[in-house]
Amino acid sequence: MGNNNFSLRIIMALLKSVNTVFGIDATYWNIFSISEDFKNKSLEVVINGYVSKDVRKDNLEPCAWQNLTFTGDDYIKDATREAVYLALKAKDFSDAVDA
Repeated sequence: MGNNNFSLRIIMALLKSVNTVFGIDATYWNIFSISEDFKNKSLEVVINGYVSKDVRKDNLEPCAWQNLTFTGDDYIKDATREAVYLALKAKDFSDAVDA
């Protein structure tokens, strides 16, 4: 058997600095929820923004959140978290870095 020298990297969050209503930047963004409407072919996604990855890992509250909708050509049937992160990078988080 051959030796495969590759690793599969799963996106678990995105890094992007976004100023919040609190006057601080949310830099670590992760998916909080995904809700799919099969009949109307719509995907509702809530992402939470944290000051840092450490704040998230310490189970502290987010300082920001965004509700995003994917419909029409942007709709992702049977969306996985990975697919949603890729869609976010194609939409509102195009300048984000994988975390």
